[in-house]
Amino acid sequence: MKKNNSGKIIQITRRSALKGMATTAGVAAVSLAAPGIIRRASAADPIKVGVISPLTGAWTVYGKAHSAGFELAVDEINAAGGVLGRKFEIILGDSKTEPRIVVEQANRLIRQERVDFLAGTFSSAERNAAGPVVTSANKILLYPTFYEGQEKEYYPGVCNKNMFMFGPEPTQQVWPHLEYMMNKFGKKFFMIGSDYAWPRVTNQVTKRRLLELGGEVVGEVYIPFNTPQYESVLRDIRASGANIIFHTLTGSDTVNFRLQYTAAGMKKDFVLWTVDDEEVVTSGLGPDVSAGDYVSFDYFMSIENPNNTAFLKRFRAKFGKDALMNTVGVAMYNAAHMAAMAIEKTGEVSTDALREGLKDIEFENGPQGKVRMRGLDHQMVLPSYLMRVRKGWTGVNDMFEEIQSFPSVEPLDARCQLPL
Repeated sequence: MKKNNSGKIIQITRRSALKGMATTAGVAAVSLAAPGIIRRASAADPIKVGVISPLTGAWTVYGKAHSAGFELAVDEINAAGGVLGRKFEIILGDSKTEPRIVVEQANRLIRQERVDFLAGTFSSAERNAAGPVVTSANKILLYPTFYEGQEKEYYPGVCNKNMFMFGPEPTQQVWPHLEYMMNKFGKKFFMIGSDYAWPRVTNQVTKRRLLELGGEVVGEVYIPFNTPQYESVLRDIRASGANIIFHTLTGSDTVNFRLQYTAAGMKKDFVLWTVDDEEVVTSGLGPDVSAGDYVSFDYFMSIENPNNTAFLKRFRAKFGKDALMNTVGVAMYNAAHMAAMAIEKTGEVSTDALREGLKDIEFENGPQGKVRMRGLDHQMVLPSYLMRVRKGWTGVNDMFEEIQSFPSVEPLDARCQLPL
């Protein structure tokens, strides 16, 4: 799909999905060898942005807010006259929640559509799949999702000068709230997560601070995607002596586990703390399953500040009064505005100019409040909120009760060769 200058979304033909990993590897190899495409732009040409969202597949529920946040920002940028006299144009690519499709889409957007930069991908696996493509083509990727932090062993998916991270990492999302949770509920944690990079590395980083505070991990398990039954895991949790279940399951596995956990009557015996379930996921779980659980993020629809009130008014006017926003959609919104600011600041549309322009840039109008892109390691400085899900909630307006918050949290330095 393309979004034209009037804001209308129009359908375009996409190449057939690759049939296997071997084919994908071939495409990646071609992208690494192919020369960069050079084109001349006039003042009338749009600034083309390739947006890769999970429009279908396991994470479609996230994809709606993901792409909507960027679309809303582009509408605002274009209504204000664009940047350097040029409008933004969105060209959408569907990741289908599959890393191999991300490789295909990134190559298509860069090589065929000739976008100026990319925004999106959702999971860490998708981001890591895009890494070699943006590195070889020398294009910027604006990555929106809460993630595990940057470890140099995962380069070029992180620790990459062409990637900017707009979502929180564990030292922002988890560390600020560990003392509160341990003091109130106990120091024994059982960790359950999906079996991929984000849960595993998030737990590694969490354990570092947990152990410093005198905590203990009494169980740790990683679940393959689309696991239907959790009886054995629930038995292990019961026998572990845990006080807190630290939850990093995603997608349908969140729903399956939480339904069975609630049906087993375990909510009265344990406290569940998730770093994945904001308004979109919690709405899907319902009040009976989610009530009393704890969630931490940089953004919730219910946070009270003038920026968020104005943002939600504009968002609902465009997408409907029942549309849901989340931390990833807000990160996409911030990313679009901050990219526009960076281009305006440097006075040109190029990878080098965008890279330099984004460093240390501040955005006063972030829905969660003022945010800043740290130039050292391309990580955002963000607020952090710990929320408890209310009993008997009826919608997003009464879903969460704020327990504590911090207006600006600096992340731990990326574990990379710095500066990027």
